[in-house]
Amino acid sequence: MEAVDTIAAIATPAGIGGIGVVRLSGPQTLAIVQQAFVRPNGRPLARLESHRVYYGYVVDVAGERVDEALLCVMRRPRSYTREDVAEISCHGGLVTTQRVLDAVLARGARVAEPGEFTKRAFLNGRLDLTQAEAVADLIHARTVASHRAALRQLAGELSRRVRALREPLLQVSVYLEASIDFPEEDLELLAEGALAERLAEVAAQLRRLLATYARGRALHEGVTAAIVGRPNVGKSSLLNALLGRERAIVSPQPGTTRDTIEATLALEGLLVRLVDTAGLRATTEAIEQEGVRRARAALEEAELVLLVLDTSQALSDDDRRLLAETAGKPRLLVCNKCDLPPQWAPQALAALAPEAPVLAVSARTGEGLPALERALVQQVFGPAALAQDEVVLTRARHWQSLDAALRHVEAARQGLGEGLPVECVAFEVSEALQRLAEVLGERCTGEVLERIFSSFCIGK
Repeated sequence: MEAVDTIAAIATPAGIGGIGVVRLSGPQTLAIVQQAFVRPNGRPLARLESHRVYYGYVVDVAGERVDEALLCVMRRPRSYTREDVAEISCHGGLVTTQRVLDAVLARGARVAEPGEFTKRAFLNGRLDLTQAEAVADLIHARTVASHRAALRQLAGELSRRVRALREPLLQVSVYLEASIDFPEEDLELLAEGALAERLAEVAAQLRRLLATYARGRALHEGVTAAIVGRPNVGKSSLLNALLGRERAIVSPQPGTTRDTIEATLALEGLLVRLVDTAGLRATTEAIEQEGVRRARAALEEAELVLLVLDTSQALSDDDRRLLAETAGKPRLLVCNKCDLPPQWAPQALAALAPEAPVLAVSARTGEGLPALERALVQQVFGPAALAQDEVVLTRARHWQSLDAALRHVEAARQGLGEGLPVECVAFEVSEALQRLAEVLGERCTGEVLERIFSSFCIGK
């Protein structure tokens, strides 16, 4: 793509800081910075060598000094966008960086749209679409594991997996098209054997890749876990104990929590959004009724439930109702107050909730909390630890396209087995190839690209 205009933006976060960076990209980049950046003696830079840093001053159109700065020039195609790029490193702060930006805008640049630098890198062939999306994931990563997953995708590991799936499909497509163009040739034996075998292998690889989405999505977006239970079972104490700080008010008086309280916790690479809720019970008090309503809404929206029970008191009718109410959701049964004399054993829950892991903990002493944290992670990731070199799907767009590709591959394989016309089988294979191309961004509409890059930061 040959850009006709030059874009510029502040590439560092807004606010007060030690350094700010203004980035430019496009055909007029070098001409603009030669006017806006001068040497200490006041003379403009006559020649700009690529990948060198220059010291000097930024000046506005009237020649007034704006800031002392460093200029780095990266000539095309050896730059992030494969266009001429310049980065001006100035002092941080709202006024300074904005005045530096104004100095380059006044000389012909325009303000970049969100993600436009990365969009140009994609359109110019430096990155495919999965790698471009990884840039945003890398910026927004909040755990080490999500950061590693984004780095793997940026390095092209997901792209290589998708291209590896495409190669055998291309071979099948070529053979089927040859069968259509040269029907007099006897190709039936190979079609029923080798082609079906190749399609089956592609389908198996697609299933394995699709199966990573639940873990990849959890890495990318985190999960919401609602802490629920009847009043005074220790829900708020459990929240504080998991966080290691006093986030919620704790009181022996039932019904202290009247609203949902949220906090985030990173566990083994998983970002967990914990939601402490009001005690679930029948009540006639108006404010508590609203708290119960909000607690039920949080329970409905949560991806994981921590149902807290008090082992120092007999199981109540409210406990049993909650055990039945949460039966359809992923859950952990947290038997709290194990430091007190028990009124029942955790094994008593086997008949009421046979599928749910049961954890005995004490929010007061910390006993059992490490086991609860491990169980929480395993409930999301499964029993196997997330390998550092594992390629996972982290975005719904990837999953949707690959799932569609799998359906077309299965339809093609089934068509071969049922003796459908070769044209029908070839159509399904072609559609599968189109879906793989969508993942890499080779078959994306302008609307899709606009939606993807509009979620990026301005300046990236």
